[in-house]
Amino acid sequence: MKSGPAILPYTLHAVLLACMLQACASASETKEEPAGNPESAQQGEETVQADGAPPAAAPTDAEVMYNVFAGELLGNDGNLAAAVSSYLQAAMESDDPAIAQRATRVALAAQSWFEAAMAADRWALLAPNDMAAREAAAATMLATQDYSGAELQLGEILKRNDDSDEAWSMVTTLLAQASDPRKARDLLERLIADNGETVNADVVFVQSQLLARMGEFEESAKYANQALEMTPERVELLTFSGRLALSMEDLDTAVERFGKAWELAPDNHDLGLAYADLLARQARPDDARKVMESMEQTPDVLLSRVLFEITAEQSDNARKVYAEFETLPTEDRNEKLYYQGQAAEAIGEPAEAIGLYSAISESPYFVPAAVRRAELMANEGDVDGALESLAAVRQRGNPQESEQAWLAEGRLLRESGQVQAAFDALGRALEDFGNSVPIRYSHALLASELGNIEVAEYDLRLVLEQQPDNPAALNALGYTLADQTDRYSEAEALVQRAYELQPDDASIIDSMGWVAFRLNKLDEAEAYLRRAWELDNNPEIAAHLGEVLWAKGEYAEARAVWAEALEIDGEHAVLLQTMQRLDAQP
Repeated sequence: MKSGPAILPYTLHAVLLACMLQACASASETKEEPAGNPESAQQGEETVQADGAPPAAAPTDAEVMYNVFAGELLGNDGNLAAAVSSYLQAAMESDDPAIAQRATRVALAAQSWFEAAMAADRWALLAPNDMAAREAAAATMLATQDYSGAELQLGEILKRNDDSDEAWSMVTTLLAQASDPRKARDLLERLIADNGETVNADVVFVQSQLLARMGEFEESAKYANQALEMTPERVELLTFSGRLALSMEDLDTAVERFGKAWELAPDNHDLGLAYADLLARQARPDDARKVMESMEQTPDVLLSRVLFEITAEQSDNARKVYAEFETLPTEDRNEKLYYQGQAAEAIGEPAEAIGLYSAISESPYFVPAAVRRAELMANEGDVDGALESLAAVRQRGNPQESEQAWLAEGRLLRESGQVQAAFDALGRALEDFGNSVPIRYSHALLASELGNIEVAEYDLRLVLEQQPDNPAALNALGYTLADQTDRYSEAEALVQRAYELQPDDASIIDSMGWVAFRLNKLDEAEAYLRRAWELDNNPEIAAHLGEVLWAKGEYAEARAVWAEALEIDGEHAVLLQTMQRLDAQP
């Protein structure tokens, strides 16, 4: 039902129509930026220049203009969902590509992907030679899993640009970001078959990327090597190939690829640090030092050098590098203080770190420094001072900063043994941040720790309403139900879903084992828990594995696992409680 125009008096409607006609006539003559990646409402100049797009005519339909104006008003009021609806309706009723383009941009800003795909499709229909329209349509269709629609748009990009390298670059960039790598690769193969493209390095590179995301690392490496033969000095490809080699535990190849990339881009600071890290892993500490020392000495490089020396168990060297902060020239005093504070923590000087964080003034570093200062103060026994510091952060009135401060307060109270106080603090936080997933999730974990299953389940189900595929929430709810209720089948389904989403997460594998134990599947439980223990020497996993072994009558093996865990943390509560409950000694 269309009731919009009846809302406005006729005379005002006529005035608005006249104004919008003039505005749209001007907008039609103005080149806007393309929609591009659906993750952003704005992009730079289009990769492939539009050619021959028909000029946009100013629409005259009153209904269209009402929806355009309504969309602008609603958007200015912050009601993006309603603005998207109004603009989409205008786009569908108008033959002006400028309105369809605007509808696309508004939908992207609202992260309304399906509406953005519809608007972008209309834009491409009205301006078939506009590559920005085709790019936006393909990107939004990939985001909404419409691979058939995306294939049509990508095919048109190639066709209308004579299979140029620029067109293939646009196509492969879009496909590399697709959420389903298998479908994206199948689509790419069809485009290659239809367009006869076999030797473009971008195409081969994206084939490698998609295969890697599918977990087919060996096949991915073949394509990466083929792409490197075509473009041997492409830094992005060298680093990708190096990361791929690491995934295949081929450290030598990873070092070689990162080393060559760094030679080509010696000013690439992140690349230099990554290369140094790989050299250290290859037991080449002197070479790693040389790389870091040859880099421009910035605060984060100095911190990396301090951490490297600590990892190498060279504490004297770490302190020597730390001393370089005092004479380090920098344009950003706050940045220097922030990294120096982290370095002070690393060398075991918490009081000095607190002082450094306290000296940071208003800047992007202020809030993270204030939060970390509070945590250090709590660790040093000044919990009240830490809470005052976090309260001061919340008084600044910034919602994101306040959320961080509440989470830090819950964390430091729990770590200081005040679980109930932590739970109460996050309960107060939820009064203002009821939709905050991190606060709700943390509140749930504290509720579970306190044995308040009803609150824990309520919180976690609210999280899952917002994020149905949140593996941490699925795992937490499943584990809680398995550990503290007899709803084992329900727990198994939840943890199984988390496992499907993150099959290599040690905490989820631990939950799979614990659910299996509750269902009396002892061999299955042992297999899961042994794998979890191999991935993460967490004493809680050892507590579970030992209990399964104990239930199987393998007492000596259980004691051996517990003894190993006690060496890691001799005061771990779950481990000690398990051994006490079973009347077992290591």
